Amino acid sequence: MPRLLLILAIAISLWYWWTVIKRLEPEQRRAFLWRSAFWSVLGISVILVATGRMHWLGAGLAALIPISKGLFAFGLRALPVLRLLSRFKTSPSQFRTQALLMEINFSNSKIDGEVLQGEFAGSRLSELTAEQLQILSGWLKETDRESFVLLQAFLLRNSRDGAQPGDSAGGSTASYADFSEDEAYKILGLEVGASKDDIVKAHRRLMQRLHPDRGGSDYLAAKINAAKDKLI
Repeated sequence: MPRLLLILAIAISLWYWWTVIKRLEPEQRRAFLWRSAFWSVLGISVILVATGRMHWLGAGLAALIPISKGLFAFGLRALPVLRLLSRFKTSPSQFRTQALLMEINFSNSKIDGEVLQGEFAGSRLSELTAEQLQILSGWLKETDRESFVLLQAFLLRNSRDGAQPGDSAGGSTASYADFSEDEAYKILGLEVGASKDDIVKAHRRLMQRLHPDRGGSDYLAAKINAAKDKLI
């Protein structure tokens, strides 16, 4: 009698399953079949474990079989994203202004750039002498404040790392706030002694351009914020 009831229950379940699958669209049937296979294998495994005919570990492995295809497909789709994230960690991020193309490598905090306009167009910042960098700084201060701020970040990074102009920029242990008030004014593109209102306006203007949400970087935003905090 119990066996007859079991057969009857299986027959009713199969009939119901067949009526459901016939009503589904072709693209929905595949997903329904995979779900059906998963629950069928899981149910059979539970029964076998309960009756002592299968070890629980074997039941767990059996339940993974129907979803193995989905896991494999998900892995293939996720692989390009993982590769992209890996490249992002080691590749420099570029920030272009009117006069400079800056590169910041977040894996080692190195910063360098190329001059796009003016007397030193085509030159790398790390290749310019101290005198040339001062000339470039003065020119940018008058013509392009955004480029001027990026150049100050490069100069500050070099000075804290002990690098000299003409050497490659490097190092990664400099503190964002480890600079003087004079350097803070330079980062904001202001003259020493500028008013609080000028500092706030300069900070707001630079953050609108260099904030991470607007294509900037955490590195530059931190320097700009630290410069404002240093002066206010």
